[in-house]
Amino acid sequence: MTRTALLLTLTLALTAAAQNPKPPLNAVQREMQALHELMVISLVAIENGKTDVIPAAIHKVHEAKGETEKAITSGAWKPARTDATVADFVKTDEAFHDELVKLLRASKQNDVTATTRQLGAVLDGCTSCHVRFRFPAAVPPKKELK
Repeated sequence: MTRTALLLTLTLALTAAAQNPKPPLNAVQREMQALHELMVISLVAIENGKTDVIPAAIHKVHEAKGETEKAITSGAWKPARTDATVADFVKTDEAFHDELVKLLRASKQNDVTATTRQLGAVLDGCTSCHVRFRFPAAVPPKKELK
């Protein structure tokens, strides 16, 4: 690609982004970004056998959780699914953060095996929370008439 073509492509992309600005992230989305960062950092840390970088990422998630709690308390945020309650989300979130504490402990000990296992538990928590509170409810299969 020539320099002129590259500049034209970049200009078009920036113009399109300016014409279609994304709304600002809400508190829960910011917490999810911190969790995503934690997952990436954790995988690389485990790969390198140096889990001492994980606690700082967990602390970022904890800080973001405070903002999520404010949004929930103020009524500014509710689960995306209409069949999910805020109280159920809060209960699930507390249990999830307990799993993060276990990940924190394992990573502080630089126990790669325990950190890996606990990261699996955290990922299970991510998936179950998204299935329960974010993704659309599964439509039950239609019964066949005989």
